[in-house]
Amino acid sequence: MFDLQEAYILTKTGSKGGKTYQVMIVTPFGNFPLLSHVKYEENQKTIFKINNFINSVQTSLLVQQNQRHYLLLLILFILIMMAIAAYFATSPVTTCTFYKSIDKVFIERKSLRIKQIIEHPLENIMSFNIQEKQFKYSKLYRAVIVVKYFKEIPINPQYTDERSIRYAVSRIHSFLKI
Repeated sequence: MFDLQEAYILTKTGSKGGKTYQVMIVTPFGNFPLLSHVKYEENQKTIFKINNFINSVQTSLLVQQNQRHYLLLLILFILIMMAIAAYFATSPVTTCTFYKSIDKVFIERKSLRIKQIIEHPLENIMSFNIQEKQFKYSKLYRAVIVVKYFKEIPINPQYTDERSIRYAVSRIHSFLKI
């Protein structure tokens, strides 16, 4: 930049009352802002350097600002989102299919890691139960098929809300007419 005239701090107040400070450099060609979101104290040091340079016989001045802490937060956010996406991509998807024509039920669990198929004749189904599990301050539920010898097979290994489980069990009952 040529022919610097002065440097000052521009204070901006946000809608929630928060303040940000930005160094403005005044030249005959207009005002040039430096980075915003830099601490007020750092901005004071920067304008002190610039104004001292303007009033001195020095031929050059190097002023550097960075916002690496925002980059760190961005990278951390991206890593967290990737971990969540990886969890959902690898968690199993369960499909439970009842076939009256071949008198069987198939529970298929697929994920990137495994593929499991559980098969039972419909005549082996004794009943459907709803299991509950206490999690911190709430209860979660899952539907299980009770087959001969009182063996319980969860339709879906994950627990969820009671309303959707009761609805699923009632739909199965109405389909099988149990």
